[in-house]
Amino acid sequence: MRNVVVSTLLLLTVWVGLGHARTDSTRVYFNVNQGRFDPSLGGNAATMETFIRNIQAALAANDLDHIVIRGYASPDGPLSVNERLAKSRCEAIAAYIVRRTGISREAILTQPGGIAWDELRRLVTDNQDVPKREEILEILDSTSLRIYPVGGVFNRKARLRSLAGGQPYRWMLGHLFPQLRYALALSVCRKSDSDTPQPDTDRADESPVTADTLVAAHERDTVPTVCPDSLSGSSLAGTNIPATAETEPETDGPQLPPYHLLALKTNLLYYGALLPNLELEWRCHDRWSVAVEGNVASWGRYSKLKSYRLSLIDAEVRHWIKPREPWHGLYVGLFAGGGWYDLENGGPGKYGEGALAGASLGYMWPIGRRLSLEAGVGAGYLYTRFKEYEPYEGHHLYQRTKELHYFGPLKLKFSLVWRFLDRNKLKRPGI
Repeated sequence: MRNVVVSTLLLLTVWVGLGHARTDSTRVYFNVNQGRFDPSLGGNAATMETFIRNIQAALAANDLDHIVIRGYASPDGPLSVNERLAKSRCEAIAAYIVRRTGISREAILTQPGGIAWDELRRLVTDNQDVPKREEILEILDSTSLRIYPVGGVFNRKARLRSLAGGQPYRWMLGHLFPQLRYALALSVCRKSDSDTPQPDTDRADESPVTADTLVAAHERDTVPTVCPDSLSGSSLAGTNIPATAETEPETDGPQLPPYHLLALKTNLLYYGALLPNLELEWRCHDRWSVAVEGNVASWGRYSKLKSYRLSLIDAEVRHWIKPREPWHGLYVGLFAGGGWYDLENGGPGKYGEGALAGASLGYMWPIGRRLSLEAGVGAGYLYTRFKEYEPYEGHHLYQRTKELHYFGPLKLKFSLVWRFLDRNKLKRPGI
């Protein structure tokens, strides 16, 4: 029922507006995080010049009633900052029009529109290259702007930021958001249009448009353009109408789940073999990561002819298969590495170097906000060339050199993982 009422109000607003508005509108753009009008940006100078001529023509004919201006910002950045940017962009265009035409400031109605959600949806709809396009449209269509309690559904912006680890949001940030930083000199309302028949305001469902109507219209993310019968007689006269953001809480949404870029690991199983180890993994993409692992052991007692010295380093590229969230799910990988060893256990020993390469399969699951566990196996090819030696009267006597070609299991891991460097905390200011 609420949607029906809102839709009726919106249709009424458009009907009233058509009686007094011309669609001789123009759009000008702003630099990131800026509310100052820059004529040199893009085609701002040419488009505003055309609009100024329309205003001057209406003034010359004594036919200007008032002008409507709306200002917008892109979704990135804190909500309160975007609200101020939308308002300042309206005021910048109003000041420019006053300076160029001499029109009274009271003849300009400003409507700060907050975030340009409708325009973003249009851009996503028209652009087939947008990553996760259908998912983005679903979020824009089904997710409220309002914020739910902890444990509930994220608001619209938060869901966009967390979709696929944020990769679609970052794409829109570079390709679409610059087109959302604009002010729209929406219409020149003329006195001569006032003869157009108006709807019967005595009917209960066709009440005049007021500021409360605009607040209700915000629930559909739509700001009606209003050209009242006369600027002085309208309930909107002399006001700046907060078309969207004023009805939202003064917060930028619930805390996003962490998206850690780095993970530091240690394989607990290798400690059973007295082999300390560390691994560092970088999440370079939503489904790709790169890891470097080092294993070093240096144990031995020369008097007892015991030596356990091993140094091994390898690198691995991993592809995460439909991860449930960052660092959570199944992965496959390719690895390669090499190292050296000196092994002796009270008798003949082996000293050599080797290289290995293979494929891995693993799974990681979180056990805390920063901690995870990982299990995995790896198999492939190992080549080593080593020298055999015999201990004799306190010396090691060289015996022979051998080579080994091996195909089979090469890795077994059960690792404790610490994740850090949360990308979602590396925020930029509002734009």
